[in-house]
Amino acid sequence: MALVTAAEYKAWRGITGTDYDTLIGTLADTATRRIERLTGRTVGGFESTESPFTEQIDGTGTQVLRVSNGPITSITSIKPGKPGDYGTALDASGYTFRDRTILRLPYNTTRRLGVDDWEGGSSVWTEGFANYEVVYAAGSAVADIHDDLKRAAFVLMDADLDSRGRDIGKAADAVGNTNQQYATPADVEARVMQLIRPWRDPV
Repeated sequence: MALVTAAEYKAWRGITGTDYDTLIGTLADTATRRIERLTGRTVGGFESTESPFTEQIDGTGTQVLRVSNGPITSITSIKPGKPGDYGTALDASGYTFRDRTILRLPYNTTRRLGVDDWEGGSSVWTEGFANYEVVYAAGSAVADIHDDLKRAAFVLMDADLDSRGRDIGKAADAVGNTNQQYATPADVEARVMQLIRPWRDPV
């Protein structure tokens, strides 16, 4: 699903009637996929309707593990091992989570473990390639998507709708005796990046 509905965008834009509903739906999907890519999310990564997610995560050698989507609402299992050969799920009392971060417990060390080390009761995620399989639920109901994310989608949809039939590289057009000014792609990108900054993957 998209971050915004056709009804929300029509209210934002002041559009009545149903003539543009198909186009608006396409623009909403396009804007959503772009925002997901810019924030490092998987498809549907903001929406709880796409849960559960299964990811193979690289161990960091620290107490912090990050998944692609969030906020995490529950974790079904975390299994150590390797792709195709993951072991028994870890005890859920050994970790906690917030937003997209899973924190190993107890929080009492900054020591790094290498790929040849194993669990052994340590309180860090063993460093390695795809050595954890995490199954989890995450995201928000579409009605609860944060306003800044919806605004970012509106900005992208406005730019796409306004650019129909013209060269998007043009900054202005002569309309009668006046010049019609347009937002440049760089302007649009800057506005979107400002709105989605809190949701971007810092890694």
